[in-house]
Amino acid sequence: MIKKDKRNLPISLKIIRRAFISLFSLFLLPLYYAIGLLPRNKNLWIFCSWFGQRYSDNSRLLFEYVSRHCPEIRTVWLSKNRDVVVQVREKGLRAYPVYSLRSFAFLLRSGRIFSTTGGEIPLFFCRGTEYYALWHGMPLKRILEDDRHSGGSEAHGSFMKLYVRTARKLFPWKSLTDQKNLYTVTNSEFFVPFLRTAFGLPDGRILRTGSPRCDALFRPHTEELIERIHGQFPGDKIILYMPTFRTAEWTGEVFNPFDEKYGFDMDEFLATLARHKSVLVYKPHFYDARFMQTVRQKDPETLSRFISVDDADYDELYNFVGQVDMLMTDYSSIYFDFIATGKPVVLLPFDYEDYLTYARAHYFDYWNNMEGEKARSWQEFYQILDAGTYRPVSDAARHKFAEYVDGECCRKLAERILSE
Repeated sequence: MIKKDKRNLPISLKIIRRAFISLFSLFLLPLYYAIGLLPRNKNLWIFCSWFGQRYSDNSRLLFEYVSRHCPEIRTVWLSKNRDVVVQVREKGLRAYPVYSLRSFAFLLRSGRIFSTTGGEIPLFFCRGTEYYALWHGMPLKRILEDDRHSGGSEAHGSFMKLYVRTARKLFPWKSLTDQKNLYTVTNSEFFVPFLRTAFGLPDGRILRTGSPRCDALFRPHTEELIERIHGQFPGDKIILYMPTFRTAEWTGEVFNPFDEKYGFDMDEFLATLARHKSVLVYKPHFYDARFMQTVRQKDPETLSRFISVDDADYDELYNFVGQVDMLMTDYSSIYFDFIATGKPVVLLPFDYEDYLTYARAHYFDYWNNMEGEKARSWQEFYQILDAGTYRPVSDAARHKFAEYVDGECCRKLAERILSE
């Protein structure tokens, strides 16, 4: 039987397909290097986020800051999602579809590009520009070149490793980490060694400014949903639950934290929230958001203290996050941002062993480094609430993980770039 890859293509067909792509790429090489000779406008900055599909995260916060405070800079948002283009334009800011003549013209002239994931824009047009991979969180989980599960340099067999290494040397526009003038940011010195190997960067290209999105934690305007919760449950605590995503490709199933195997019972859950005068807001990663729809269909009338949210329920995620009273998460990078607020955090590593095996390995020991009460089941979480042992992390932990997070990250980053 012919072995097949994850996309159910025979390996032989996959090799043939890659060969054709490589041959076509060879013909593009002269044009790619010619693009690198074009003059770049250091005052034209392009922003994009989350594979070109969302208006969010580090890129958004920096985009809005620079648009407002740096009049000498021409800022442009590029997106593959036309709804996002409309959303940005309604704010009075420049936005264009990625695949348009205007966008290609901007890409060929821009001096600086800012993204959160990679894959937002065609890197072919970016040779010669400075590329700031703002990314989407500080790494507990191994990322990019250090990630053996989802496409990093450790993820391939020996033949594919050789092919990938060769293709990347020949065609640098195929990989984010092969950009010549690449930079990223860090929230603290603790993360520098991991960012160095993940992005393949020298320390000088890792900017000590903090993540731009964290500014929204400190300067929130009241979100409508927060007001509605306080209106319905005056005086109650708002707990935000944000687990990290699990790709079904890795684990074989969508992660369901509200499963009986983790001790979940809806009646017990709601009774515990009521007893502790709390409202739990569940924000699944958008990869996993479909699960909560199933819960709503099963029992739509019992979720008054159990609310699921998506991007339509708030203006900006970190603005919303800054207004809750407590965070629950597992392996998400939001932990390293939220602890800067001085509010309590509880960790729920329900599937720790499976996660390490099938999803992402970690850079450092979870149990010895991540401060906060930890629960391996919902019953253990209820015990933490009953005992009242949840609390903010120590000053030492805040310094360790959030040394540069102070509400001025956008300003520091913009000033750092403009000072060059």
